[in-house]
Amino acid sequence: MSGLAGIYHLDGRRPDPALLQRMIHRLAHRGPDASDYWIEGSVGLGQVMLHTTPESLYERQPWQDETGTLCLPLDGRIDNREDLAASLNTAGFHLRTNTDAELMLRAYQRWGEHCPEHIIGDFVLVLWDGQRQQLFCARDILGLKPFYYCLQGTSFCWASEIPPLFEHDATPRRPNEAMVAEFLTGTVVTNAETLYEGISRLEPAHILVVRAGKNETRRYWTIDP
Repeated sequence: MSGLAGIYHLDGRRPDPALLQRMIHRLAHRGPDASDYWIEGSVGLGQVMLHTTPESLYERQPWQDETGTLCLPLDGRIDNREDLAASLNTAGFHLRTNTDAELMLRAYQRWGEHCPEHIIGDFVLVLWDGQRQQLFCARDILGLKPFYYCLQGTSFCWASEIPPLFEHDATPRRPNEAMVAEFLTGTVVTNAETLYEGISRLEPAHILVVRAGKNETRRYWTIDP
């Protein structure tokens, strides 16, 4: 497993590097092999790395494209990498490496917000699209990789676990009493809420798009009856 954390200020403020580093530090147990972060404008992306595949040994994240307008940290593994790479090469995308992070970024370049529909594997991705000024997040269809987020005012924070979110002063620290009641009665009816008010979980097979004035969640896959 690896870990993701980050901050996006919808009012254009630059994220505090010290805050982002504290959030990443809270995830150190998830990624002992490497850690790094990237800040540009109003967004900061962080990742801690655990090498789980031969390709990940040569991977440095967050991963950027040549123009610097796309940046992606990834927690996950792509299983249809050969077919995906062949499809991207046929479409004229020249891969610089054979890493999963670059494959995922190129998939976004080709298919945009529909890219998770072409990926087989377990993953959570967060991608900053500087041209569209939006944050694109997606979770695999089984939800094997966790993703939590909190939107308070103009600050959007996310992480692979809940504790890093509490590093931000705007994150509520109140229990979600309705969810606690569901949990205690054994009748949990939603995968989107958590035991804390204001902290949500991105559901499996869903994408989340965040930009100024818009916060949209959409399901991208379901079982064909």
